[in-house]
Amino acid sequence: MEKLMNFILGWLNLTCKDTSPLISEMMDHRVSFIKRLKIRIHLALCGVCLYYKGQLETISALSKNLGREDFPVKKDATLPQESKDKIKKMIEARH
Repeated sequence: MEKLMNFILGWLNLTCKDTSPLISEMMDHRVSFIKRLKIRIHLALCGVCLYYKGQLETISALSKNLGREDFPVKKDATLPQESKDKIKKMIEARH
């Protein structure tokens, strides 16, 4: 019985690398019940992927409203200098 449970749990478990494209796919298309189940189990156990899913949902919601007259982009919106410096350091560290 224990071997069967381990097999089922192993079969349902996804890695973060497997889950991230499936989250995106689930947002854009209908996915099978099994995939949804695997994704939900992973999201229940993984805060990083749950956060990633939240970021995708935010980007999706913002992109749907871009260009609409009733959703104007603030022209005076700017990042604080501290945030600009952090982004610049991250970019420089990758090159």
